[in-house]
Amino acid sequence: MIAFRPHPFAQPLLLVVGALLSLQACKSSTPAASPPAQAQAPETDVVPLKSIQEGLQTRAIPASSILQVWFPAEAAGDESARALLTAPVSGIVASAPAAPGRPLAKGVSLLTLRSPELAELKSKWLIAQARLKRAQADLAREQRLASAQAGARRDLEIAEAEQAGASAEAESARISLQARGVTPEQADGTFVLRTPSAGTVSAWKVQLGQGVAVNEELGSFQAASASLALIELPPPVPSTWKLGSRTGIRDDSHTWLGEVVGLPSSLGDMTHRMTYRLRLSGAPLPLPGTPLEVQVPVGQGVLLPSSALQQVDGVWGVFLQEGDLARFHPVKRGPDVARDTLVLDGLPTGAKVFTQGAYLLKSKLMRLRAGGGDE
Repeated sequence: MIAFRPHPFAQPLLLVVGALLSLQACKSSTPAASPPAQAQAPETDVVPLKSIQEGLQTRAIPASSILQVWFPAEAAGDESARALLTAPVSGIVASAPAAPGRPLAKGVSLLTLRSPELAELKSKWLIAQARLKRAQADLAREQRLASAQAGARRDLEIAEAEQAGASAEAESARISLQARGVTPEQADGTFVLRTPSAGTVSAWKVQLGQGVAVNEELGSFQAASASLALIELPPPVPSTWKLGSRTGIRDDSHTWLGEVVGLPSSLGDMTHRMTYRLRLSGAPLPLPGTPLEVQVPVGQGVLLPSSALQQVDGVWGVFLQEGDLARFHPVKRGPDVARDTLVLDGLPTGAKVFTQGAYLLKSKLMRLRAGGGDE
């Protein structure tokens, strides 16, 4: 009988294999553990309403419509209604200039100049008148002598030449005075500057006691009737307004038809608005500076209180109510109209928008985005 003798390395190998089989059996008898649940990312554009107890108010969003909005404007005269006030003679300002901005009738005194130049011109005219009168008398005497054949022909010719020279000198003195805006008979050593028409003084460049030269600018004058309306609009500007476009213009008691005659070329440096010029048709025209309102086609959209719009991370939007939450909803913002703002796009009709307290929702949203939690 043959005896079986195991290999010297077989026993350790069998022990290792048995251990591995036992470990596998233990794993198969233990239930598999479920994978860990993935944490849900919190929404970053909603605010729980329970975190804000008061100060909120909502309004249902109406349907979008084409809007014509009245914007404030100002009556102004065009360039033909403006005039420079200048000094026709040199002199010294002898009376306080009339107050700027006050309505004045035509021919009203604005200021008085005390003028040695005007006095000298009047003196020359008086001397010329005296010489002309003497020359006319001498000529009349010589003509009588010539008729009686008692005078010399040469004396008559001299008298005629003297009369012609004196007449020319008197005419020259008269023209010099009239060119300075005064009649020879009424001229003296003072010049009164009067309103060229009904209107207002826009501004003065001189003051009482100041010396002025001939043709020096004294101030500016605006005629009483204003044929233009100036309106400054924030961007975006009305896309339908072109040269020749027409719209309504009004004040407290009158209405006019306005025609666009001037379009803006760029934003104002200080106001960051676009200036339009509209010519008024109708009577009576308003005074320069009169507050007006111009009907502007601002586009299709919805008017909301300006407080409803908030800017979050550079994006304009509103907060809409969704149950117990307020969700930030981006919109396309249009121009401001008094205390309202035109929203051109992005509003769902019938949804509730927060018109008061939106700034509280924005503040809370920013804290939530920064990881502040729902306090």
